[in-house]
Amino acid sequence: MHIVSREEMQTIDQYAIGSIGLSGPILMENAGRAFFHYLKPFLGEGERIGVMIGKGNNGGDGFVIARQLIDQPCQADVWVVPEQKEITGDAAIHRDIFLRSGGSIKYVAEEPEVFQEKVKNYTLIIDALLGTGFRGSPKKPYQAVIQSINKADAAVIAVDLPSGVPADGGHFEHEAVRADYTFTLQCPKMGMYTQPGAVHFGQTKTIDIGMPSSAIHHANVTKQLWTKKDFISSLPKRTPFSHKGSFGKGILAAGSSNMPGACALAAKAALTSGIGLLSLYVPESIKPIIASHVAEAMYVSGDIDWNMYDGIAIGPGIGRTASAEALLHDVLAQAEKPLLIDADGLYHLKHYLPLLKNKPSPVILTPHPGEMARLTGLSVKEVENDRFSIASQFAKEYQVYLILKGKYTIVTAPDGMQAVNPTGNPALAKGGTGDVLSGMILAFMLQHHQLFPAICNAVYLHGAVSDQLVSKGHSQMDVTASDIINGIPMVLHDFESDTVC
Repeated sequence: MHIVSREEMQTIDQYAIGSIGLSGPILMENAGRAFFHYLKPFLGEGERIGVMIGKGNNGGDGFVIARQLIDQPCQADVWVVPEQKEITGDAAIHRDIFLRSGGSIKYVAEEPEVFQEKVKNYTLIIDALLGTGFRGSPKKPYQAVIQSINKADAAVIAVDLPSGVPADGGHFEHEAVRADYTFTLQCPKMGMYTQPGAVHFGQTKTIDIGMPSSAIHHANVTKQLWTKKDFISSLPKRTPFSHKGSFGKGILAAGSSNMPGACALAAKAALTSGIGLLSLYVPESIKPIIASHVAEAMYVSGDIDWNMYDGIAIGPGIGRTASAEALLHDVLAQAEKPLLIDADGLYHLKHYLPLLKNKPSPVILTPHPGEMARLTGLSVKEVENDRFSIASQFAKEYQVYLILKGKYTIVTAPDGMQAVNPTGNPALAKGGTGDVLSGMILAFMLQHHQLFPAICNAVYLHGAVSDQLVSKGHSQMDVTASDIINGIPMVLHDFESDTVC
């Protein structure tokens, strides 16, 4: 499923109209009807509905939706914010169809007191004020209408995106509609996955409005939402003649006297995620501790040839000492195999970023926003407000695969392709879960034929396990990193069952 910017969505619409021949009114009709299909379960006999309409295409969608409401067993008022003359083009066509179908319109500017009284008593508000074309901040009288919607007790369902939220995301300080649900049209918009806009969407549903796939491909969209379907279709299938060498020989450099658990967690996660052979490079002092928890791994020390392995992971729990930094430098200088750098490895990487360029093999980085801020010299707030472009610029500049963690983790390839992960919940906000993810990525990158889906699948599975744990008896407070590891088998089993079906 593609994720689009404001400009990309406009390009898609223009191509569908200008090159394919679908008229604007037809696309608007499709959008409104598709929205209404998902709206119907919300319509009770005593429902009191306010449809809030602006002057653009979003408002035109609102008129189509309002027309569908005419014959429903509920009371629906249609409030138009702009003056009548401001509604033009396709939106005006559907306004007139709505009126000729028996509908009636109220204008906010003509009955401001009535509007303020009515909005307090609605049980459901449909927000069709400002769509993907919106930029800047809402002007009068939209500001006041948005404030009234937010003060109302009604449930709010936004058409495409909540009014006032920029389609491209980014920082804003003005008030925007706080929707309980958002039915986004055809493609999710970037603003759904970045702060501060993301919290305004509520529960989301992407609805197909019949846009031809050729129109989307024409826009050269580079962002997608990684779904369960993507996971299942790209997960490698094991053959009856497989052996341990078929699934990768990896090495994990992790752990220290203060943090032996980080190594144990990453190692157990890699083994549970299917790696064929795993070696651990750990300080001698903690080998007995790790071995007591990870019986399946082999242990190495001293000077080793990093390139005798199919893949390398470094960082979990190695500490921030000079010796840890020297270890990272050694690996960076020698490694010619796929390399994953996480945790304390990212802390030391700040000094060695130029070494990432032109490496003969892929490098994968897994920063959370704080680590990304350190790597880029930006603030955490700047990173969070511009996650897509900052991740893309960094991945392209240093030719790395970047996993920018967060509520919606973004995986970015060196060529700029990006995938957003929808799984996961606050149960993952606990020490050790990042170490688990590193082990899962190491295992997956040695089993998949292509690296990008391998990374996306590891991230997806990591979040999916936490979702299943919370849905089946755990709270978001009690889940531990070990619970995530123990939950991997059942989720993988469920996904494999779906594959068979």
